[in-house]
Amino acid sequence: MVSIEFFRSDIYNELAISHGHPQGRVNRKGGDYDLLVLGGGPAGLVSAVTAATQGYRVAITKQHLTGGTNRSSVLSKALSRYSHVFYNAGRGNNFGSRVASPPQVDFARVMEIIRRMRSLSSADDAVGAVEDTGADVYLGHARFISPHAVGVDGRELRFRKAIIATGSQVLLPLVEGLQAECYLTDETVFSLTELPARLVVIGGGPLACELAQAFHRLGSEVDLVTDSDDILPSEEGAVAALIRRRLEREGLRLHLGMKPVRANDRRLTIQGKASTRELVYDAVLFGTGRKANVDGLNLRAAGVSLGTSGIEVDEYLRTTNPDIYAAGDVAFPEKFTHAAMATARICVANALSGVNWSARELVVPHCTYTDPEIAQVGLTRSRARQKSIPIDEHRLDLGKVERALIDREDDGFAAIYTRQGTGEIVGALLVGAHAGEIISEVTLAIANKVPLDALPRAVHCYPTPAEKYRRLRNAAPVSADSWSERSWQTMRI
Repeated sequence: MVSIEFFRSDIYNELAISHGHPQGRVNRKGGDYDLLVLGGGPAGLVSAVTAATQGYRVAITKQHLTGGTNRSSVLSKALSRYSHVFYNAGRGNNFGSRVASPPQVDFARVMEIIRRMRSLSSADDAVGAVEDTGADVYLGHARFISPHAVGVDGRELRFRKAIIATGSQVLLPLVEGLQAECYLTDETVFSLTELPARLVVIGGGPLACELAQAFHRLGSEVDLVTDSDDILPSEEGAVAALIRRRLEREGLRLHLGMKPVRANDRRLTIQGKASTRELVYDAVLFGTGRKANVDGLNLRAAGVSLGTSGIEVDEYLRTTNPDIYAAGDVAFPEKFTHAAMATARICVANALSGVNWSARELVVPHCTYTDPEIAQVGLTRSRARQKSIPIDEHRLDLGKVERALIDREDDGFAAIYTRQGTGEIVGALLVGAHAGEIISEVTLAIANKVPLDALPRAVHCYPTPAEKYRRLRNAAPVSADSWSERSWQTMRI
């Protein structure tokens, strides 16, 4: 069994800990603040630093490390990127190279590089760096003791306004016989120094698919288990099918419509509606859903109510206590780091500047970092259908984009959605290399109400992936309601 620890003792982890939770540090005595921020992850840090640099008296509390476990989402993307390098190294024949033998992966070195990256990036989130902006940092468990006060480490912090930004954590399913020291999460996986020969990944969402593909490319035999009928259930059906085919072609074993029920002696029993299977493993990795971090906050004392998936807020991110706001994963449905930071800025503005900036006005893209990447913003075909909004689809196969052919990464497509009969852009879906970067142009267009006709006015370097936007404009629109696989394959662009 692979030994698992949250922070294995090495120079890089020790450096990250010294940044986020300095040993022997003593909290201040407490006091009165214009703004109190609970949570030191991305939303909390942005809230505190934004307000402090504007001259407000700010306090921020954090139970563990500042930086949200030093942003494990970044570390998982690094692992995906490094595994992609090894994968391409083994595909030299696609570029005219004769590879004598497959590349050898030094897994311990890969993970050491990732931990070193974490130690360097943690400096920006360090307690000292935050205090240099003018905010007071309190380390320890915080809980409300009244509608306008919080207790932490025996100190009382009184506030005029507060922002709850305590984030979320992996929602772990109950598996009989599986002990805590025998499984991995997105927080503990980066302390591995030995590659699991046989890895079982539980979950079918973005994180599970990203890590499953990465570990397989690094050399693990991977079984992916999800209780959904398909992977990536929140994505368009055609996209999920494309990624599923890609994973299966690379050699991952997918177990759809099944869930783990029992573990014993490195054997995991999974069960579906019609069958039961047994998987042999060296490590189990949970990439399942997330739940809001609200335990122990004593929200009742603050007059803050909980909803079905976290803290209840209105469109201005105000809780049921009008002087307390909530930002990021603990309240916002879009659980991404960039969304957390964006909602933090809204909370600070609404709480301290007297504005009413609605979170509904945010245009939030997201990207799944599988290979190929999946990037989405605004409406897609299925979401438009759910909202009964008629749209047109402008779609292009990446096989028609020269840069994709050059890079031998033409497995995917690009689509822009406009309100039916108009040029108003309401959404986009990109599947392909660098989709996360390329989606930004459409995000900017939607946020600033730039019509589809305006996209070709921006001259793109040729050949680049972004050059596809010019070609998409020239595509005859296809009604999303009448879309078919044949309709876009036969487009002449």
